[in-house]
Amino acid sequence: MPNSGPATQIREALLTSPYVEEVLTAHVEGAEEAIAVAGVRVAVTNVPDLASLPQVLAQLRALVREVVGDDAAVFVEPDVTEPDRKHISTESIVIRSWD
Repeated sequence: MPNSGPATQIREALLTSPYVEEVLTAHVEGAEEAIAVAGVRVAVTNVPDLASLPQVLAQLRALVREVVGDDAAVFVEPDVTEPDRKHISTESIVIRSWD
């Protein structure tokens, strides 16, 4: 991958997973050749049930390890909250008066 640092490579690797909607942050500490710590926060989606979440997180850690190697500490923080995509109008909440 030309001109892409570890953070970009991690982001691209994670976005290949069907369980990742978006990579919210990617922070990598250390030199580009020797990464000491890789911490990533991802929006997790399409997980069939709560019992499947540990396996999904293990898969995501493995994707990060493919980029940073086995010597780096890898932390994956899942953001499992559903994004607020629905707009609710004021009229549906507020009762208008007949003044």
